[in-house]
Amino acid sequence: MMMRIENHLFLWLYLLLPLCLVNFTITINAATSHCLGHQHSLLLHLKNNLTYNQNQSKKLIHWNHVHDCCHWKGVSCNKGHVIALDLSQESISGGNFSSLFHMQFLQSLNLAYNEFISFETCSEFQNLKNLRYLNLSNAGIVGEIPKNIFQLPSLQVLDLSDNQGLSGFLPQNIPHQLASLNYLNLSHTNFSGPLPQSLFNLRKLSTLDLSNCQFNGTLPNSMSNLTHVVYLDLSFNNFTGPIPSFNRSNALRSFALNHNYFSGTIPSTNFNGLANLVRVDLGDNSFDGRVPSSLFALPSLQKLILSYNRFEGPLKKLPNCSSSSLEMLDLSGNNFQGPIPPSIFQLKRLFLLQLSTNKFNGTIKLDNIRSLPKLKTFDLSHNNLSVVGANVTYDQDFSYFPMLNNLMLASCKLDAFPSFLRNQSTLLYLDLSNNQIEGIIPNWIWKFEFLMALNLSNNLLVGMEGPFQNLGSNLFLLDLHGNQLQGTAPIFTKSIIYLDYSNNNFSSFIPADIGNQIPNAVYVYLSNNSFHGEIHESFCNMTFLRLLDLSDNRFNGEIPKCSATSDRSLRVLSLAGNELSGHVPDTFPTSCALRFLDFNGNLLDGTVPRSLTNCQNLQVLNLGKNQLIDTFPCFLKNILKLRVIILRSNKFHGHIECPSSTGNWEMLQILDLASNNFSGLLPSSLLQSWKALMHDEDRSRFGHLSFGLFDNINLIQNVGILTTEFSNADKMKFAKLVAMEPLFVVDHIVSHVMEGVYGIGRYEDSVTIVNKGQQMKLVKILIAFTSLDFSSNYFEGPIPEEIMNFKALHALNLSHNSFSGHIPSTLGNLRNLESLDLSMNSLGGEIPTELASITFLAIMNLSYNHLVGRIPTGTQIQSFEADSFIGNEGLCGPPLTQNCSGEGGQGLSQLPSSETTNSHRSSSIDWSLLSVELGFTFGFGIFIMPLILWKRWRLWYSKKVDDALYKIVPQLDFVYERHGGKKYRYLRWKPY
Repeated sequence: MMMRIENHLFLWLYLLLPLCLVNFTITINAATSHCLGHQHSLLLHLKNNLTYNQNQSKKLIHWNHVHDCCHWKGVSCNKGHVIALDLSQESISGGNFSSLFHMQFLQSLNLAYNEFISFETCSEFQNLKNLRYLNLSNAGIVGEIPKNIFQLPSLQVLDLSDNQGLSGFLPQNIPHQLASLNYLNLSHTNFSGPLPQSLFNLRKLSTLDLSNCQFNGTLPNSMSNLTHVVYLDLSFNNFTGPIPSFNRSNALRSFALNHNYFSGTIPSTNFNGLANLVRVDLGDNSFDGRVPSSLFALPSLQKLILSYNRFEGPLKKLPNCSSSSLEMLDLSGNNFQGPIPPSIFQLKRLFLLQLSTNKFNGTIKLDNIRSLPKLKTFDLSHNNLSVVGANVTYDQDFSYFPMLNNLMLASCKLDAFPSFLRNQSTLLYLDLSNNQIEGIIPNWIWKFEFLMALNLSNNLLVGMEGPFQNLGSNLFLLDLHGNQLQGTAPIFTKSIIYLDYSNNNFSSFIPADIGNQIPNAVYVYLSNNSFHGEIHESFCNMTFLRLLDLSDNRFNGEIPKCSATSDRSLRVLSLAGNELSGHVPDTFPTSCALRFLDFNGNLLDGTVPRSLTNCQNLQVLNLGKNQLIDTFPCFLKNILKLRVIILRSNKFHGHIECPSSTGNWEMLQILDLASNNFSGLLPSSLLQSWKALMHDEDRSRFGHLSFGLFDNINLIQNVGILTTEFSNADKMKFAKLVAMEPLFVVDHIVSHVMEGVYGIGRYEDSVTIVNKGQQMKLVKILIAFTSLDFSSNYFEGPIPEEIMNFKALHALNLSHNSFSGHIPSTLGNLRNLESLDLSMNSLGGEIPTELASITFLAIMNLSYNHLVGRIPTGTQIQSFEADSFIGNEGLCGPPLTQNCSGEGGQGLSQLPSSETTNSHRSSSIDWSLLSVELGFTFGFGIFIMPLILWKRWRLWYSKKVDDALYKIVPQLDFVYERHGGKKYRYLRWKPY
């Protein structure tokens, strides 16, 4: 371990050598002399015009009129002129820097690690013509960089790194005056745009760090001109295309292009002759083809990271394994296939070997790692490998295994816990998920002193061996989901940050106040178990909680009020599929941070809480399958980010038209109002506001709807982000544990294992909808999936023409309503439609032939309407079953058996016995119910005769009887139709 640390220190010292040389040059040019008067005045003027924290200042606070300015802290002089100024870490938060630019002899300026420096007061850099060293890193700079900073003729070092508010572009024509520049660091800024060709004319550059910016475009071939470059880092940008050759950069030691969009094959000649290359990181790009064989032949190479690309083919025997310097090899997340070459296990210096998520096959014996004495991280997960446990006969055989820190053997067809694990006292992370391990989780696995993360999910485990008291566990992550564990779920470590007990058969906790036992938890998954009783209010004591999933259990009682009132950072709350009752708490605070709220499938009543509008970042709201009684919640239109709204199977009623003063759901992609009591027309103003449904879908938008569980974090790049929500005590404990590993290894593990396997930092939405006539759970909602479901309500009128503008729509269900008029021919505009259900309405006219242009249509139901004419021929419409068209008395032609007129028959499809024809359309009486009405009126002949003879009495009486029958007989329902410009109401038996 010490040898490895010494090697890393040596590497970094080498990379910082240019800085050291510059500082050394400045130092030897400095001479002890008396400060000239005007230099003294300029410095005092600078001090008096700066805003800084005097309690934290160690330099500016001591500048005064008494002492010679050349002896002030942070000041160096030569012949009375100030040539070096170091005001780093002075807590400068603003002020005027104008006097600084009158120090024309200044050679070195360091303003790093301050709080806020504006370039509006630092715009005269061109006056500092002797400036060689400029360090503005981590100075809180905001705004755009002044172009004159690139016009300093003597500049050798420019460091603007770690200023997230700094933006701008590199000038297209970098002046030739910058030819002396050998160190350029713009990392962790918001610089963007392509790299100019002129940048690579700076042939003296030894360090170029543009990592973690927003640069894009391709790399020009002129990059090969950087023949003196030692350190090159372009990681975490948006670069695309192939990469140029670097085989002329003989001094290159560190080369990082990871986390971009580079593509194409890499010619083997690109790395020829780079004998000094120590580190190559091409991970998280789209490179393909075979890995250049020259990479494995580099004599000084210590770290090779090719993870998460599209490299393919079998791995050949590695050359010169016994003398190789390789310490870190990561080939995970590619398409490598075939057996793992045995030569890999001859790389004696390896301390990290990751081969996961490929297509490797064959059998691997764990005995192989005995030949890798320095191995600390070993990952074979998610291949097609059969891993055979180590052949350990005697206890002393354990000593021949390397002491691992991280072992990942997910999906390796293990059927038992590897026996050598009992002696692995230094384990930090253990992943044995997705195997066939049976039986009990042994007690010894809880006793590892340093174990921080344990994943035993998706096995055949049935129990956990105790006792669990006084184990001293340091687990931060515990994942046991997808087993057959039952009974009481133990909580035996307060350090838990991520807990997943979902998809088991647990029924209770020990102890019951789970929230008090794991107060620092951030992610808690307890779904799909048999937990019962009321939800314990201690859940509200988890002050760092971001995600809580208690869905699909047997919890009852009311939702704890604190779940809504708690002022915390909760992003995901799912209580779906329980037996919760009472009202939804109307106490969501103004600080509500929810993105996903799911109360589907409970017994909740009352109204939709108005305080939900405080949750301005809410994307998914699922209140379906409850007993809510309310009108359409127009106030929710003020939540502009809503994408999914599900209100189905409640008791909502009334019209759904909203005042124009409310906001718009421009991002809406799924709306489900089915099985309620909504009525009236579908309002045009509401439909016109759903902009996301109008964009013609780009089917290249793969992926799933998700959101960040942390603000302003798109990717876990380092361990610091993971610990954002840790308590101070847990941060100290975590730091102590990871001290066993070099920090860059911990970062690597966190970014690929935590982000890739667990998706920590992001949550992918899931909802249950009805699509294509089937209830389906969208465990992961596709970004491009869209659905509208208005079925089983009392909507009426024509199908709105505005719906025909929803070109991105996948599923449309208007069935079991009272829509009338024709099916719009513009329905053919919905070219992405896969499911269409217009059944059980009062639609008339012919089936428009334009439906044939919907090429993705897989499900269509037009049954039980008043459609007439021939079913369009020669189209995919005829590929649907006859059930899609029955109940339309005027339809004929295939797939119906009735021929059209002139083809051997009348062609009228017969309605089922529960339906009748509308031969008496001029009357509001449905004569199919006459016998029912007579049953109620028989014996009242004197009263009946006027009803039959006088139309006005008949209509009044029929309406009253229909209303009474509708309330008494649940199998009856009203159907609305228009005839001759008038609307009529009929009472019909429900056909379902």
